[in-house]
Amino acid sequence: AMTAAATAALVAASLTVAEAAALLGVDPSRVRQRLAAGSLYGLKRAGGWRLPRFQFADGRLVPGIERVLPHLDRALHPLTVVRWFGQPNPDLEIDDAPVSPRAWLLAGGDPAPVAALAADL
Repeated sequence: AMTAAATAALVAASLTVAEAAALLGVDPSRVRQRLAAGSLYGLKRAGGWRLPRFQFADGRLVPGIERVLPHLDRALHPLTVVRWFGQPNPDLEIDDAPVSPRAWLLAGGDPAPVAALAADL
């Protein structure tokens, strides 16, 4: 029940295709293309795609995230993906402190090590 509630909250807080397109300054069809290619992360629901907000910051995509997302196993539960991007990872350090994959990318870190970690999830 807790997982279902957390997933529902994630979906409710996520962007629609139209909202993501407006944020990125592209046509909604481009967002759907990127969802199909895996360079954007989305949840397919009866009402259409929902794009979790972890992949956006300051009105744009998190830098380099499009190089990480295709390495995720599409069978992973959405909560696993969101939590992984937000939890400190001992393999990613800034100033000798572990940081989350999202924080690493936001700080301008190389997406390659994050992509390698994503492939191992």
